[in-house]
Amino acid sequence: MPRTNSWSRRSTLRLVGATAGVALAAGCTEGTGDGEGEPDQDETDDTVTDEADEEDPDPPEDDEDEWEDVSTLEFEADTDGWIGIEPDPIEDEENPDIVLYEGREYEFRFTNGDGDVHNFALWDGSEPVAATEFLEDEGETETLVAEATDEVEQYLCETHPEEMAGAVELRAE
Repeated sequence: MPRTNSWSRRSTLRLVGATAGVALAAGCTEGTGDGEGEPDQDETDDTVTDEADEEDPDPPEDDEDEWEDVSTLEFEADTDGWIGIEPDPIEDEENPDIVLYEGREYEFRFTNGDGDVHNFALWDGSEPVAATEFLEDEGETETLVAEATDEVEQYLCETHPEEMAGAVELRAE
């Protein structure tokens, strides 16, 4: 089912991040100051630095190592969201963001966990790049083998695109 929202999740997150960055740079996030001059009494330069560090979008170094050898990703489909099964970085996470390396071939497996109609699709933000058949029976399993290309921005269930979607971070080899 095509998405009616022209904004991809990635585009929305970029806009929110950019807006937050501008607000932080302008000093508009805390206190009653005008963004110029000295910080408020309770605010120090360390506070601002700590807050910026917490929102740093760069993954930790060990996160990169966790995704380096991944070639299979497994999920359970539930109307409330995708539940990550493997690899370890997504285990038990709902609609986890995933990391793929451009040009590599991946196997995406999913099991229908609730008996509703589900499929697994890789999307570029407006249309599918690759997708499985739809499964209707609880316990049924389907596999999609696809290459990670620069088109891939997210994965989703085409029957439940709002509830069952996750972002794809594409990395260069």
